[in-house]
Amino acid sequence: MVHQQGDEDLYKERGFGKLLGFGKKPGLIVVDMIEGFTDPSMPMGSDLTLQINKVNALLEIIRNKDLPVFFTTISYDDDTFADSGLWYQKMEGLKTLKAGTSAVNVDPRLDIRYGDGLIVKKYASAFFGTDLIARLNAQNVDTVIIVGCTTCGCVRATAVDALQYGYRPIVVEDAVGDRSLASHEQSIIDMRQKYADVLTTEEIITTVSAKYPKGSFTALIKE
Repeated sequence: MVHQQGDEDLYKERGFGKLLGFGKKPGLIVVDMIEGFTDPSMPMGSDLTLQINKVNALLEIIRNKDLPVFFTTISYDDDTFADSGLWYQKMEGLKTLKAGTSAVNVDPRLDIRYGDGLIVKKYASAFFGTDLIARLNAQNVDTVIIVGCTTCGCVRATAVDALQYGYRPIVVEDAVGDRSLASHEQSIIDMRQKYADVLTTEEIITTVSAKYPKGSFTALIKE
């Protein structure tokens, strides 16, 4: 059995946790930072104030470099929640994510702007059943910087799908959050070893600032 104390050494010895690195063009995916998840009084909510501050810092540098931003929300239109399949039967709190309610709105503390992509999804991954791949490909994005919530759920599912679809996933450790600290920590370990690079907000800002000159993607978009 692998124990957390020896995880890093054991994984390293067996060839896990190799770095994918940044590609030619990154985009930022802000996963489900909606009021239904960021309001602690909501059935599925928790206090993500620290993560919101980190996301805003990342939004500033991403916008400064003219890189694309995509927000996601979970929103159900069907009164019977048929558009959630069986998922709502597993998590009754999904019934709070009704279209037209404040619960499905991006938290107003976040710097979301006109022109940012808004992906409406029904399940965990930002890729499943959405047009995210088409949006990423249209802007020549090959690297996805993933922030938001929850670490063990929609963030992890998005990272796994990103890898499977051929994008380089980078999860920002201090800009993702979960209702359970244990779930957050274990998911970070799991993603770092098998599915994604895991960096801090400071590391992302440093790399993006140095690697991607502002305005350098105009030619790419026109190709």
